[in-house]
Amino acid sequence: MSDPRKELIRQMAALRQRLDPKVIEQAKMAVFGQVPYDRDNAKAAVGDFLDRRRDGGAFRRKLEEALRQEGDRLELDAPPGDDAPKSPQPVKPRRIGRIV
Repeated sequence: MSDPRKELIRQMAALRQRLDPKVIEQAKMAVFGQVPYDRDNAKAAVGDFLDRRRDGGAFRRKLEEALRQEGDRLELDAPPGDDAPKSPQPVKPRRIGRIV
């Protein structure tokens, strides 16, 4: 007969190799009462919040400036359609001549 402790340790090691390292880290933190937080999910939530604001990106720029002053930077993806500056209002075509 084999030692049951050694068999259990072997099974646990095999399970640990199949698990995602992030899941193992979250489980360790939860055991000690710490709240595990996922950096990727937090990044997506902040990016979504900033994208939904209707201030033309003013809050995003203000946040980036505040973080820059502290020595950090905002590591989010660029908001959609941010590559071209937007004019406040589209220009209306001018009428030429008299309409009868």
